[in-house]
Amino acid sequence: MIYAPSDDTFLLAECAGRYRGRRALELGVGSGLILNVLEKNFEFVAGSDIDLGALVFCKNRTRADLICCDAASAITPVHYFDLVVSNPPYLPDDKEIDSAVHGGPTGVEKTIHFIESAIPMLSKGGKMLLVVSSLADLAALDRFLANAKIQKKVLAEKKLFYETIAVAELRA
Repeated sequence: MIYAPSDDTFLLAECAGRYRGRRALELGVGSGLILNVLEKNFEFVAGSDIDLGALVFCKNRTRADLICCDAASAITPVHYFDLVVSNPPYLPDDKEIDSAVHGGPTGVEKTIHFIESAIPMLSKGGKMLLVVSSLADLAALDRFLANAKIQKKVLAEKKLFYETIAVAELRA
């Protein structure tokens, strides 16, 4: 099922629009909104999604190269990316009722999977932007980042009535 743009998507789009470079990659393209933002500031844009329906939806709405795979699993780092962006599933739920929003029992398992998949794709000085939620176990995410020697900086936050969402910039 295609993830419909919401507050988290729009916050990520706002942050991603501040970056420029040669190559950008989005993990989990959903509706393609972020791809369109990236196309304005990058020479080459690629996107992946595990949902073939999302890629079909995006096909005529973007000039980006589209790949059906989980995170960056089918992408070889022949061409490194200046920026990798993702709005991974981040809500905690051990039943994974909706794979587009549920990120594992603590809400960070899929986020960590996306980070591990993306970091090898970054060019020297490259950055990753991702959405995180206060509903997830952010302390566990921070421990993972510290152990992996990945620096995190929060770029923007939005308080909603039930959670706070943020866009974090990561650098290896």
